[in-house]
Amino acid sequence: MYDFSKRVRTFHEDRVRLTSGEQADMRSRRERNLKRIEDGLAELDKPKVAETINQGGYAQRTMTQPPENDVDSRYDIDLGIVFEQDDAKTPRTTRDWVRQAIARKGSGFKNEPATKKKCVRVVYSNGYQCDFPVFRRRWTEAGYRYELSSGDEWVASDPAAMNEWIKNKVALSPVTDGSYQLRRIIRYGKFYSKTHAHRLRASFPGGLVATAIFIECYVEVDGRDDESIRETLRKISLRSKSAPVYANGFEVSDAKDEDRIVRLIDQAKASVEELDKLDGDVREKEARKAWRKVFAHSFFDEPKQDASSTAKGALETKSALSSGLGAPALASGIAAALSDDARADRLRDAAEARKSEGTTSKPWAK
Repeated sequence: MYDFSKRVRTFHEDRVRLTSGEQADMRSRRERNLKRIEDGLAELDKPKVAETINQGGYAQRTMTQPPENDVDSRYDIDLGIVFEQDDAKTPRTTRDWVRQAIARKGSGFKNEPATKKKCVRVVYSNGYQCDFPVFRRRWTEAGYRYELSSGDEWVASDPAAMNEWIKNKVALSPVTDGSYQLRRIIRYGKFYSKTHAHRLRASFPGGLVATAIFIECYVEVDGRDDESIRETLRKISLRSKSAPVYANGFEVSDAKDEDRIVRLIDQAKASVEELDKLDGDVREKEARKAWRKVFAHSFFDEPKQDASSTAKGALETKSALSSGLGAPALASGIAAALSDDARADRLRDAAEARKSEGTTSKPWAK
């Protein structure tokens, strides 16, 4: 396969993973929302939050930037809100406490905070989204046991254990420049799913389901993210379309994910067909074209050279060479690309040209 790994890694750093500034913004957003919930619950005279649990890409360090040109999509954050079992009421009532608290203290929402089956969701006018799953906990001899508010039921759940499972899986993969390959593959995969969901205007697996699929199908290729992506997508393309998705021994997909998984499998098949074209005698142009289709991103387009700048540069070079007034530019520009002998010849010619024209070493002095 044509080695495009360096370019793909640059794409990951520049266009896929969150920047340090974006990560800091998410931490700040998390703290602000937690304070809103705590203050809102106090004003509503509701029980205090016993604990919070970071979840999803924020906790697993797999958050990604939005697809290119998707002005309505932003990265989101999941924060589990935990109540003591003795304080919690019915699943719906307890979720609604959180919704009321955010609505009471928050601002800048695109819509009013909404109660979903497994969380309270807030979408801001600038596109950012925050989900707040609601839990209750009880102490046992083995430690705290957690239950998630899901519809009208309290369902056994252990988000901290899920985070640890993903962390351990990631730690088994090769490390390059202090970064685990599997974590990068998960990021590429989540970005890939969001990109094609946006392009096709159809839902693809997201969050934990997408993460679990890319862990399940991950193919390690040390030092070659490009090959690892292709072979991971190949395994996804061969996956049974009806097989449920598991993470840490638990089924994490449900009926709503069935069509989404099928779309991911079909898209993976199309992408593998593109990337298989990069086997054999291939040039960079073909590689750019293939990866452009895989990630639907202009990052992989051919570099564009400004025609006016090129013409201007050519005229300046010609002028410098003919007048002899460009020796300093030659030394820092054109001459820098020449061999030592050729550079010396060019500088000598320029000096002789100045001498023959009767110019000084400071032509602006005239």
